[in-house]
Amino acid sequence: MIEINIKHQIFTSSGNQFLEINEQFEEGSIIHVSGDSGIGKTTFFKIISGLIAPDSGLITVNNTVLTDTKSKTFLSPQKRDIALMFQHYALFPNMTVKKNIEFAQKKKDEEIINHLLEIFNLENLKNAVPSRLSGGQQQRVALARTLVQNARIALLDEPFSAVDPSMRKVMKEEIVKTSINEGVTFFVISHNENEFEDYTHKKLVIR
Repeated sequence: MIEINIKHQIFTSSGNQFLEINEQFEEGSIIHVSGDSGIGKTTFFKIISGLIAPDSGLITVNNTVLTDTKSKTFLSPQKRDIALMFQHYALFPNMTVKKNIEFAQKKKDEEIINHLLEIFNLENLKNAVPSRLSGGQQQRVALARTLVQNARIALLDEPFSAVDPSMRKVMKEEIVKTSINEGVTFFVISHNENEFEDYTHKKLVIR
């Protein structure tokens, strides 16, 4: 079980607001995260992943405490077993497509990398650097790099915004398969309310 009870002040164009989340999520589920632009969805991801600390609150995963402001417990991002796919991809500019994906693996597995290169239609681009790729191609690399980490939790920030419908379907199917087969919990930010309609175990609307 994943328990998130946090409160954090955010600064928006319409003034200061509080991001408040008090929810429990089953491990191995897919959670669709939505809300207006600037409401704090990306900040929420940064708090879960340990990039920033909330003003107050508690985050636990299967009774392991990641953050507890009362006891001043705060695990570093490296110790959280959480993969984060940024909205702007954050690929290493001097690494090839394949090297970007390989770098993220904790335990090297060439078969998984080759599988992702093939199904995401990146095989012929595996030796290219990110600057030679389109936005959609970079997005596919970023998702592949996230999936190969085989983390307990994966946070995907608008993972399909730059790809065409056919590739969007392939990417979604791979996420669902990973959730089912590997027990990975996915939090997916998407403005498409029906993005995971057939698969989402829970919807989290941030207001």
